[in-house]
Amino acid sequence: MKDLLKDLNPEQKKAVTAPLGPVLILAGAGSGKTRALTHRIAWLIAQKKFKPENILALTFTNKAAAQMRERIEKLANLESGISNRNSKFEIRNSLTAGTFHSVCARILRSEIEKLNLGYTRNFVIYDSDDSQHLIKQITLELGLSDKIRPQVFAYYISQAKNRLVSVSDLHLPNEFTRGALLEVAERYQKRLAEMNALDFDDLLLLVSELWQKNKAVLLKYRERFQYVLVDEYQDTNHVQYILLRLLVSGHKNIFVVGDDAQSIYGFRGANMQNILDFRKDYPKARVVMLTRNYRSTAHILDAANEVIKLNPFQYEKKLWTENHSGPKVSLYEAADEVDEAKFVLKRILNLESRILNKEEIQYVPENASILDKVAKFRFRNSKFEIRNSEFDIPDNLSEIVVLYRTHAQSRAFEETFLSAGVPYQIVGGFKFYERREIKDVLSFLRMLLNPRDLVSMQRVINVPPRGVGPVTLKAIVSDFKKNNFDFTTMRGHEKAGDFFETLAIAAALPEKKSALELMELILLRSGYKDQLQRDPEGGLERWENIEELFNAAAKYKTLPWKDGLLAFLEEVALMTDLDRADETGNKLTLMTLHSAKGLEFDKVFFVGLEEGILPHSRSLLVPSEIAEEIRLAYVGITRARRELYLSYARQRQIYGELKRSVPSRIIKAIPKRLINKITN
Repeated sequence: MKDLLKDLNPEQKKAVTAPLGPVLILAGAGSGKTRALTHRIAWLIAQKKFKPENILALTFTNKAAAQMRERIEKLANLESGISNRNSKFEIRNSLTAGTFHSVCARILRSEIEKLNLGYTRNFVIYDSDDSQHLIKQITLELGLSDKIRPQVFAYYISQAKNRLVSVSDLHLPNEFTRGALLEVAERYQKRLAEMNALDFDDLLLLVSELWQKNKAVLLKYRERFQYVLVDEYQDTNHVQYILLRLLVSGHKNIFVVGDDAQSIYGFRGANMQNILDFRKDYPKARVVMLTRNYRSTAHILDAANEVIKLNPFQYEKKLWTENHSGPKVSLYEAADEVDEAKFVLKRILNLESRILNKEEIQYVPENASILDKVAKFRFRNSKFEIRNSEFDIPDNLSEIVVLYRTHAQSRAFEETFLSAGVPYQIVGGFKFYERREIKDVLSFLRMLLNPRDLVSMQRVINVPPRGVGPVTLKAIVSDFKKNNFDFTTMRGHEKAGDFFETLAIAAALPEKKSALELMELILLRSGYKDQLQRDPEGGLERWENIEELFNAAAKYKTLPWKDGLLAFLEEVALMTDLDRADETGNKLTLMTLHSAKGLEFDKVFFVGLEEGILPHSRSLLVPSEIAEEIRLAYVGITRARRELYLSYARQRQIYGELKRSVPSRIIKAIPKRLINKITN
């Protein structure tokens, strides 16, 4: 047991070896919470308190769950109690670790028919784009499309599901919105059931309904999951809170890790009160506080500690570190957003002594083609040219991040980096799985598993174009329903016969074939591949994206095609922004503060620190929302390991108007002794 505990500090050891029963670990940023969590699981197994199959670990990204399993497998080698030759296989295949949504999806694959709602186990999972597409159809039917945007209905429906209330119980702006929402929500849920589809929120909602209505099923999972661990507990919402209470109400073996100072997802329904009230919910809970930071320098931590003091709703704690090396926090006052972007570029390229004139950085229009963009600069080995000046591209771009409050702030940085030839990626922006061609292919695949998925059918029935207009489409949908969603009965249709023929042939593919072979058959037989490869306007680039989709599905190629396809589509549907981030290659990262939680970088550029941006203008009249903005700033600061740059602009273009700016209260909270002001 000594080997398992030897690298832990005293507080971490307390957390790992805590008695059974409720345990709350208040883990400050960079304090080794993942280490405590994984060692706790390994310790439980080594002590033979629980078998791996009786442990449930809940995370907020699939990537975190995968990393957790990997770390626990490595710990298995440290302890003779779990280092036998079968231990790694046992942990990898028996321990349940995943997001709330992925675990609930797995449960529903086995149990959903017990709800008697008309769903079958091969249900599809709709992402936000699919849900909004369905809601848009409903608003058109009801004549509401020009009155309230589909996104508004989607927001309220999601809020109701996460709070486990009816939409009629929500606080709404007026009676018209209330009446419209009731009608849209009713049709939306009915349509989902007809199409054997669940939206993201249904995954949690239906498991909570199942466990509350069917005690036998609840007892089954209580017996299976005798010890439950939850990461990022401060980000749980009401339905997640209820699920946990139902699951552990018998044994009370719940181990939660979180930091109220990093609770930043209130807009998504997260309820910070869950972590603040943990000791009320579990009066016998043991509380351990992790405050030693292993990530950042003392200057960065001191700045973070001062900023979080602005938040009145918190457990009091102060992060500390033994790392007293490193520079002060840098602060730059920019003339405007363009000057701010140029400042960041110069610091990244170590061009502090150079003044980059407008003629040296060429503007590339946002709607320029890829070829036009490439023509603006040329790579020469690891170098690029800005006009006639040549500079080295640093080889540590992957350790640098630009953080901003809203996606709109990325424009100036994108234009500057693109024009300079600096490779970058945006996390949380336009996602790979939301590209048109990817959504098309996924729609074909989803229809094969679930022919009732009419949202997917309507997306691709006219791809490639076959002359199916709205009237024809309505008739096709009606006939398809009458024929019990059987592809073969629709083969003779005048305009869509070849579409259903392709699906019928694919559905009849021998079971031993793989998902990759199925995808290839559909793309060839439907004419989709030929259409893209003949399209001179970006067709080849779109086909390359589809080839990348093949790479993503390759991990399931050894499974029978139905099993592989089901696993692949579920993985895609449950991906988060961070799961999709590309960690390969030498690329600079741009992301919002909300997307950055859980990450760390050597060098952080925290930009746009102005009142109205951070704290955001929408929060300024609500104390609890201002507090969340403060916590958001705290998260941004604590992403930095070695260097932290803060910046604000004296004026900025906002909605097409040039407006004067006021430095954020975040900057004012940091003592001058911690700041190094930079002039450009």
